Amino acid sequence: MGQLQSPWILEHTSDVTNWQWFVVRTVGFLALLYIVVRFIVPVVGSMLHTRREAITESSEQVRTTLAEAEKMRDDYRARLERIADETALRLQEAVREAEDLQAHIQEEAQQQAAAIVERTRRELRRERDKAMAHLRIEFTDTVIEAARMAAARTLTRERQAELVNLFVRDVGARR
Repeated sequence: MGQLQSPWILEHTSDVTNWQWFVVRTVGFLALLYIVVRFIVPVVGSMLHTRREAITESSEQVRTTLAEAEKMRDDYRARLERIADETALRLQEAVREAEDLQAHIQEEAQQQAAAIVERTRRELRRERDKAMAHLRIEFTDTVIEAARMAAARTLTRERQAELVNLFVRDVGARR
């Protein structure tokens, strides 16, 4: 047996010829190739096929989920637009109702104010008429009293002064 020179060079012992070495190596390679093709390739192929199907299924699920998400987004966007339109419409209705209510309240307030002013005027007229009637009665009483005094002219001066003082006291007491 010969000595090996390098681990990286295909070397063989001197008992074996290069041609024999080549045949042994080729048979070994073919046996290895047969084992790989017969046992390993189907297992790896099956794993790759399973993995490919899982990836395809996942990809389809992602596409489906994305499509559903886009549809939901579009639905929400449409709902939000409808809500915005509805809100604007309701706001306009509320403003219109508030304006109508304001006009109604103002009209009602004006009517009530006019009624209050009219009642006050009537009360003032009644009070003025009462005061005028009272003044007429007092004036009439005063005139009657003055007529009595004039009829009593024939009285003496002392008696007349006494009557005047009495009249003045009487008129002052009435007020």
